[in-house]
Amino acid sequence: MPPTMSSLFDPGALAIVVSGTVLATVARCGWREFGAALQAASALTRRGFRREANRKALALAARAIQHDGHHRADPALPPDRMLGLMVETYLRHGALDALASVRRAEGARHEARRASAAQVFVWAGELAPVFGLVGTLYGLTQLAPLGDGVNAATTIMTAVSTAVLTSLYGALIAHLVCFPLASGIERRGVDDARDREALADWFIAQIGGEGAPAQARRAHLRGVA
Repeated sequence: MPPTMSSLFDPGALAIVVSGTVLATVARCGWREFGAALQAASALTRRGFRREANRKALALAARAIQHDGHHRADPALPPDRMLGLMVETYLRHGALDALASVRRAEGARHEARRASAAQVFVWAGELAPVFGLVGTLYGLTQLAPLGDGVNAATTIMTAVSTAVLTSLYGALIAHLVCFPLASGIERRGVDDARDREALADWFIAQIGGEGAPAQARRAHLRGVA
């Protein structure tokens, strides 16, 4: 590591900022929300909503319902929870109105989880500079009167370095880690919700015509009568 870069790395100062930020964030949101936020952040490295797999499953389900009717059809459910519940609900009840409540409930659940995870990292981003300042104050306390035989220049430089670096670490962690993760979770959630809702609309449009032949037959019989 070049000397200029090694001078910017202080494990003690970094530990003060990171540990303080984590503990303060957990104290504010709780371990459950903190763990859920970490899971949401780790999911950013993986593929999001599996659009193609869900589209194929919905297409097969719609075809089975159109061919056999909702009582007899037994298609495989889509991997997405909301879309799977929609298919299962329609197979059980055969009513489009029942799907609206499923969409609202699952949409609200996804929104709440996304907002909660993003908020955890927003809080962490707000707290990181605070603990950078805490580290700065800690570094300044090392400038206390020195004993005999202690290299004053070395001690002063070390204390000043710790004081400066903790503030730097707090700002970097906030603006290069916490806030970008919060934004990434929001963007991924919005993109997944858009794809999910588009497929839900398509599925409803497909199965909405399932009862049309029967309705036409009833209308015809009324006309004959």
